[in-house]
Amino acid sequence: MEKKLYNVHIDKQYCKKCGICVNICPKNVLDFDSYGYPRIIDEDACIDCKQCENHCPDFAIWTTARGVKGEKHPVSDYLRRDHMPSVWCPGCGIGMVFQSILRVVTKIHLDKDKISMISGIGCTGRMPGYADFNTLHTTHGRALAFATGLKLAKPDLKVIVVMGDGDAYAIGGNHFLHAAKRNVDILAIVINNYNYGMTGGQASPTTPLNAYTTTTPYGNMEPSFDGCAVAAAAGANFVARSTVYHIPLLEKMLEKAMNVEGFALLEVLSPCPTYYGRLNLEADPFKTLEWYRKITYLVGTQPKEGAFIPIGLLAENNKKGYLNILRGKWNEIKSR
Repeated sequence: MEKKLYNVHIDKQYCKKCGICVNICPKNVLDFDSYGYPRIIDEDACIDCKQCENHCPDFAIWTTARGVKGEKHPVSDYLRRDHMPSVWCPGCGIGMVFQSILRVVTKIHLDKDKISMISGIGCTGRMPGYADFNTLHTTHGRALAFATGLKLAKPDLKVIVVMGDGDAYAIGGNHFLHAAKRNVDILAIVINNYNYGMTGGQASPTTPLNAYTTTTPYGNMEPSFDGCAVAAAAGANFVARSTVYHIPLLEKMLEKAMNVEGFALLEVLSPCPTYYGRLNLEADPFKTLEWYRKITYLVGTQPKEGAFIPIGLLAENNKKGYLNILRGKWNEIKSR
């Protein structure tokens, strides 16, 4: 049987030279040029595993079958390309989560005019600016409050809220808790990079015990906050966790969460090479990314040595969503 051949496309206008694509390729298709950009050295060796494409934070590399036109990235129809390239640091995982969201939206054929993406303040808060949806960039910690109002006013919209760990669990902690308790029909995606990346790498609620940040130079002395456990205890209908290393799992959980009635939380562990990585691991984005493979294990499996964080589906309920409860009450009032 003739070997299938693929083309690799690189857009240097978007590339930030993080090096992830070169290092993650299992077939050594890529290498670095003299300026630090990825260059193709053996395109015929490409097996279309899409490791480079899926882990590129900047939509700068993608693959197609040989002979298929590939002038634009597969999810470019959902991007505000005139706002790009993004402001995220080289190797930041937020772009990987964003790309996964767009791939799932493409897969399940959601109309972009029927989607609203809402954020608060922080590195993650920049995501809606690049998404060609109905978008709101709101105040710090208040994204879920805005989202609740929007969902009640426009129940036909698919409301996606993207937040960082500080935005969701610190200043937004009370809104987070009660959105989960009410079981509001919202998908909350919390990108957890263990620090406040936008404002200087300060400790956040999820910073691990003994970890270093710019405000914990001798190591963090507080236990970390488990947002997934809190959401599950509050009664959310869907709670899951993944990492940007585990892209197939991330997209599987995203697709399930998109179809949930009630409150759905997906926490994504994501590297911040600039601050958390530099102070605790390495500044190298690929090595920071690989760390998540070492410290996580799939729910229901035996944890390997050094793994202590479960990923996958953590909690699931089948309770009525808040909108259904409100409709039922309204119909009851009207029938009196």
